[in-house]
Amino acid sequence: MELVHPGVVALDASMDDDSQTNLIVNYLPQTMSQDDIRTLFSSLGELESCKLIRDKTTGMSLGYGFVNYKRPEDAMKAINSLNGLRLQNKTIKASRRASASSATTKETKRRRRLST
Repeated sequence: MELVHPGVVALDASMDDDSQTNLIVNYLPQTMSQDDIRTLFSSLGELESCKLIRDKTTGMSLGYGFVNYKRPEDAMKAINSLNGLRLQNKTIKASRRASASSATTKETKRRRRLST
């Protein structure tokens, strides 16, 4: 990820397409529905998918979700436009979703540090 100027992120050509279009959105208000999230994020580009994560027992929102854009440029526009947006009593965080391989690498490094 490359910072263009404080708070604005540019595309990184070394990343694969999925890592450039998949976003995780944290700190969503409990009252937001999946349709609300889809409406908000689709205003910045065409979505491949949108998923609000809910508690399996209660069905209540857990306050985060995933948004996948069709184009990396739209994902970056969403991050730059919506990250830090104040909604109700929450300030949402929109960022690229870590790929499974980078999460695995981080976990491997953590385990190595703990075992020494």
